[in-house]
Amino acid sequence: MKKSLLYKLLALLAAFTLVVAACGNDDDDAPAPDAAPAPADEPAEEPMDDDDDHEHEDDDDHAHEDDDDHEHDEEPMDDEPMDDEEPMDDEPMDDEEMATSRTWGAFTYEIDFEPSTRGVSDDTVRLGAMTQDALYGGFTDGINARLGRANRDGELPGGRQVELVQYVDDGSDPQANFEGARSMVENDEVFGIMVTSAVSLPQTTDYLAENQVPFTGWGFMPGFCAPNDWGFGFNGCLSGYAFGVEGADPLVSVQNIWYDFFGTEDIVVGIFNSDDDAGRAGHALYETLWAGKLAFNDFVPTASAGGITDPTRFVNTVLEHEPDLVILSTDFAGAITLKATIAASGYEGPVADYLTYVPGLPGSSPDLGQALEGGYAVTQVPPVEDSSQPAIQQLLADYEAVGAFPGFGSLVGYWSADLMIQMIAAAGEDLNTASFYQAVNIDGFETTQQSGGLGSVKWPADHVIAPDCTGMVQVVDAEYAVAYEFVCYGDPDR
Repeated sequence: MKKSLLYKLLALLAAFTLVVAACGNDDDDAPAPDAAPAPADEPAEEPMDDDDDHEHEDDDDHAHEDDDDHEHDEEPMDDEPMDDEEPMDDEPMDDEEMATSRTWGAFTYEIDFEPSTRGVSDDTVRLGAMTQDALYGGFTDGINARLGRANRDGELPGGRQVELVQYVDDGSDPQANFEGARSMVENDEVFGIMVTSAVSLPQTTDYLAENQVPFTGWGFMPGFCAPNDWGFGFNGCLSGYAFGVEGADPLVSVQNIWYDFFGTEDIVVGIFNSDDDAGRAGHALYETLWAGKLAFNDFVPTASAGGITDPTRFVNTVLEHEPDLVILSTDFAGAITLKATIAASGYEGPVADYLTYVPGLPGSSPDLGQALEGGYAVTQVPPVEDSSQPAIQQLLADYEAVGAFPGFGSLVGYWSADLMIQMIAAAGEDLNTASFYQAVNIDGFETTQQSGGLGSVKWPADHVIAPDCTGMVQVVDAEYAVAYEFVCYGDPDR
């Protein structure tokens, strides 16, 4: 699949801020090691009609997705082999066996490379992992929890075991991120990599694609979106709309969870953004996303620029406008400060952010617990507090088996590993880069999830769009409680 021009770096900044402006803020004030990362920014959305039922419409962007262009779906004639494919002896081939390419929307997927068994032996599949420890502490705990179950249960065809052979902390340095990826491919000879980092820029993800290295992670970076066909976000191409990916939809979940929470779309919203390049990009996107529903859409200083030394004027803005909802699209320190002071001001509406869901944090840190008390956090992974759900029960058992605790960074690692395992299994016993690509991008692939888990992702569709799922927790008596169950608003037939 041909590569387009690199995304502009400023577009990367926009990807972090619409849902969280702080992903790139490696401030000394940020909590360690499970400090909540910046989720993908929510791309700008068209204003919703009054009769919107909060579901993705099956618009023209989706009309093509089931019209997969299997251009070679014809029976071979007169003993001539089909292009790119050998005929089978006296047995008609079904569509999947015959397909050598697949078109979804504006993008075509085809095997135009020599297959490689890099990292694959008769007994083992070698994998690597890379993240920003400062933001995603415990990343490998989640990976090991999920890989451990895969090995115990024999999930890989042919009896193979999966092995995590290398872990890299990129230290929030883009060059270290690139060098870490290259070392894992060229020195450690891994088959695939699980990676989530705000500095996984195109130099890294394009390198992985050029070397046919599948990588999984939280899909808020451009490498998880088309035209890159080797990046697989456990929540799809989360920021495609913000990056201008052709055919990408705006995420409706950022609004709809609040419409459902309030039981109406007739709400007024106030937003505070971090005062940096990322926050300014988010500010512009929010103007479109919430359209005429904004009471204010203001800026606050980041911790790296001195932080919020006097929150009074921001609190006064809230009290003056009295919105139904306050959203904090700030760094972690800003979210903590504003949550505490707005709550103390007597404002009675919900105050929410996208950063402060860090399982175990309120109880382990009394000061932070008090600051977070009563506040809300929107999360793009299912809350582990909903332990009645089969998927969460399985997850907790997986963690217990390796003696780990599911903090936020480790949950990102867990779901990244879950996706990698399922895709490798789909490729079958004859595993190589071509059989992997065929199974996922050409034959078409959908993850299997237990009730209460992530929304299923589908390829090749989710190189462009996303399942668009979210949930919400509230801190009550120094513990997280599920305020709104994890739900998917995206089109299930995408």
